[in-house]
Amino acid sequence: MITPKCIFWDYNGTLIDDVSVALDSVNDMLIKRGMPVIDMEQYKSYIDVPISKFYEHIFDLNEVPFDVIAEEFALGYEKHIPEDPVMDGAKELLCYFANAGKFQAIISGSHKSSIETGLERFGLREYFDLVSGADDLRAGSKISRAESIAREHCRSSRDILVIGDCVQDYEVSRRLGANCVLLTAGHQSRADLETTGAVVVDSLCEIRKYVR
Repeated sequence: MITPKCIFWDYNGTLIDDVSVALDSVNDMLIKRGMPVIDMEQYKSYIDVPISKFYEHIFDLNEVPFDVIAEEFALGYEKHIPEDPVMDGAKELLCYFANAGKFQAIISGSHKSSIETGLERFGLREYFDLVSGADDLRAGSKISRAESIAREHCRSSRDILVIGDCVQDYEVSRRLGANCVLLTAGHQSRADLETTGAVVVDSLCEIRKYVR
């Protein structure tokens, strides 16, 4: 049983159920260029950090510059995002932690302004003490930002729980010496997540079994 005082949340694929949105956005770019689309299994297997490594699987970045990809993806994402994309169980878990007086932060590779906009739009902003996102569309280092936030707001690494959907979130927790729970409903495959040895769950609702 984990008794965290600080919760470090990932955003995309963890708080926001947007994997199909991302896949549709990527496939829009492929269709536009007359290229074969990819399926969900391929998408999840290609996910990597930095995100440019993902696109190396499907584009020649010398022919399609990453800046162009990032701009087109952002447009496609906004086109496909549903009215209420909040992950099942997210609000309940956020409320549980808030009522217990936990410090809650988002640490994401997405652009900070887009996260703030999404949180307001989807009714989640009130739950967070801090939001840390990348300064540009290239998704800056989550690890260095997490370390800085931990130093400032958390007394001990044992007080921290990282909740995410990718191997990178586990790497953040490992660098911090923190606990970690990974969600299979996000952007990376269960097989990849299970290689970390972290707790792996299919739903945010399951996390209540591991915390108090």
